[in-house]
Amino acid sequence: MSNLKARIRVMPIHAIIMCIAAFLSLASIFVPIFELFVQYQKRNVYSLLTLLTRPRVFVSLMRGGSVDLNFQMFGIVVFIVTIIISVAALTLALGFQLYSNNRKTKRWGCISVAVLLIARIGVHFYTLSNFITDEMMNANKLNPQRLYVVQNTWGNLLVIICFIGIVAAIYGALGLQMHMKFLSYPYMAWVVIFTILPLFLILFRAFFMNVNGGYQFTLEGFKTLFGNKTVTASFYGKNLTLQENFSVFLRSLDYAAWTTVGCLILGYPLAYILADRTKRMHKTSSKLLLLFVLPMWMNTMLRTYAWRAFFSKLGVLNTFLMYVGLMKDPIDYLGNPIIADIITKVVMVNDFLPFMILPIYSVLVKIDSSLSQAAADLGATRVQCFTKVIFPLSLPGVISGVQMVFMPSMTFYMIPDIISEGSRTTIGNTVQSFILNESKSAQQAGNVLSLLLLIFVLITMGILRNQDKEASGNGGMIL
Repeated sequence: MSNLKARIRVMPIHAIIMCIAAFLSLASIFVPIFELFVQYQKRNVYSLLTLLTRPRVFVSLMRGGSVDLNFQMFGIVVFIVTIIISVAALTLALGFQLYSNNRKTKRWGCISVAVLLIARIGVHFYTLSNFITDEMMNANKLNPQRLYVVQNTWGNLLVIICFIGIVAAIYGALGLQMHMKFLSYPYMAWVVIFTILPLFLILFRAFFMNVNGGYQFTLEGFKTLFGNKTVTASFYGKNLTLQENFSVFLRSLDYAAWTTVGCLILGYPLAYILADRTKRMHKTSSKLLLLFVLPMWMNTMLRTYAWRAFFSKLGVLNTFLMYVGLMKDPIDYLGNPIIADIITKVVMVNDFLPFMILPIYSVLVKIDSSLSQAAADLGATRVQCFTKVIFPLSLPGVISGVQMVFMPSMTFYMIPDIISEGSRTTIGNTVQSFILNESKSAQQAGNVLSLLLLIFVLITMGILRNQDKEASGNGGMIL
């Protein structure tokens, strides 16, 4: 027994994962993973065991007739095959890893387990696809929309667990040793596939256009983007005649700047109060912080429509003001361009405020309180203590918060689009309209605009990073 415990302790990580996957594939025989629907209603839930023990289903239909199903023979075959595969996978997974000292033998054991887990997934999908046969539907005069079987959440988990076990088994079959850094590989693959590769595609499509099945270098996208079309836009009560897309860029920059400034003005005092309360109460986190994080769990579109309903002509604000007698007729806040612009910025500040609070709070809460006490002992006032000690040390959090708010709000178009009912075009709307346009030159212009935005973001981040290097602090940056 002691020898067995010693072998279990030295088992590599991939072997442990493989054994757990094999065990769970066996346990899944007793877990309900299939749901039977008859006439659009869920009638029964099956595991492979209940498919064997309760094979018959009889349902009386409301308009006469009935549905009579019998899964006995199918259940027997599937249960026997599945239990043989699962027991064999678990036996080999444990046997080769615990009772074999030969590396080559262990590798063959891993290969065998991988094959068995693949077979387990195959049997699972075979069961799902052959649960209801054409003969059953014809006999009961139903179609696939009225009689079908789906796998539930447990069925999805079974497939994921078996897949993870297969990966671990293949890893062991290759003779590799799994380390903690292996966990970073999926993240690296994610970054390459979904971040770096799309950026290269944007760069490529900004200069090359698909013509007659091939790509050719062209600057049509730049010509379309920087065309001579001008518009008269209103900025702070002044009408300016500008190039169309440049005016859109200025409006987006205006929204982003005000959103960032508003979040900083509101977010820093809130983060300071929360951090001070956390340190005074000697807690690792503040429950009040949850109040600012909770709105992030709600869909942004729902929050925006709630704000729009609040400020609408028949909304909560007008109803309240008329009820208390402050006005007789409702005011169309969203119909006034200036007021609607202010409301848009207020809503954006409300939406991005947690992204400013969290990084500043994470830095402030790590600043030692003794620094403020030392500054006070040296004669500094509370204002001087804040401006000379606390704020400089919290600059990394401020810069991180600015990055987290300014970059997304620059291209965010949902809130301005909903509040203004599409009358305010932002840079995000422009990119979307270009990309969805059927014209190839317009599509290329969308890629060009995306590339220019990326360059602008990189320059802005570079400036902020340089500022962060000059700032001192022990909190560090979030990003």
